[in-house]
Amino acid sequence: MVNPKTRTWPSIPSFSLSSTGSHSKVSSTHSDDSFFGVQEYSCHHPDAIKTTFHRDSTVLSSRKEFTSKYLEEEMLGQGGFSQVYAGDCWSDFTPVAIKHIPKKKVQFVRVNCHGNVYNEILEVVLMKQAAGLLCDGSFENPAVIGLMDIFDLESEVIIVMERLTDTVDGYDYYTQKRRIPEDQVKVIFKQIVNISLTMHKNGIFHRDLKLNNILVDSSKGTPEIRVIDFGCGDFVENEPFKNFCGTPAFSPPEVLRGETYMAEPTTVWQIGAMMYIICARTKFDTLVYMKRGKKVLKNVSKQCNDFLNKCLALNPKNRATLEDLRLHPWLKKTAKEVVNAFESNFAESQTPQKNSNRREERIF
Repeated sequence: MVNPKTRTWPSIPSFSLSSTGSHSKVSSTHSDDSFFGVQEYSCHHPDAIKTTFHRDSTVLSSRKEFTSKYLEEEMLGQGGFSQVYAGDCWSDFTPVAIKHIPKKKVQFVRVNCHGNVYNEILEVVLMKQAAGLLCDGSFENPAVIGLMDIFDLESEVIIVMERLTDTVDGYDYYTQKRRIPEDQVKVIFKQIVNISLTMHKNGIFHRDLKLNNILVDSSKGTPEIRVIDFGCGDFVENEPFKNFCGTPAFSPPEVLRGETYMAEPTTVWQIGAMMYIICARTKFDTLVYMKRGKKVLKNVSKQCNDFLNKCLALNPKNRATLEDLRLHPWLKKTAKEVVNAFESNFAESQTPQKNSNRREERIF
């Protein structure tokens, strides 16, 4: 992968923003270029290749250009810092999603491109590199939502992305289906694991993986997954992060204990949280889970339970890696094997068991 930080620019001071990771050197304003640090961005995955950062996006700066290119329609959703609207491209009526972010909430990052340093919108850099589009040696990741245009205006930044009309977000998919067969759960999470692993190989930490930030396309029969919203993202670091940015209910236990946290164990925890909602058919909250301890779900197979428990280990040192998840036997099973394993687990669950002193994993 890449390291677009430039050791040839030691005189440029850095401006740390506490809402991102412990090493992210970003600024939330354009006030003075001297306050932009050179982002220390590197992929620490063993497959990584240090190579060149490509600056291939044009940032537009006119609201007139925006209104001449896009028709904006109804609101699709909003978060703490942004609103997303449906829209269409005037030229060919291609559906788009239009994200508005107030300028004071936008984070910028300095990146080195062929010896030149540019101020870039952090979310845009994260999104494009998560897809493997910015750096030589990156890994292609087409499941990351596509970026179409960027408008850096006086009062806001507008990010225009592809809008897939046959998709719903993961939470709506879950509530519509309510009971998702285990073989389909496996299909969905096999994709999520592979997507997450590729993002990490590309040096990108999403940090807010949840069902609302997953799109599911079922138009072809088999669910296909896309990942959206990199507004809480950061770069993968070897050093721990200090400040959490994401959805509190899905923060890993180490954050709630006031400890630092690492990118990969956090991603694995959030994968487990999403899967728990679907398999247990209930809400998920890390604090509640920490107090209750793990439990065996009787409606899924033993290997599915094992996969889930490896994601939701309270101690991050005991949590599976993304590669562990990719190689887990549950993801290797065929649909028929999954059904047989579920039936076996269900039959065992109906057999009376003697009381035992099984230790549950607890908060400390």
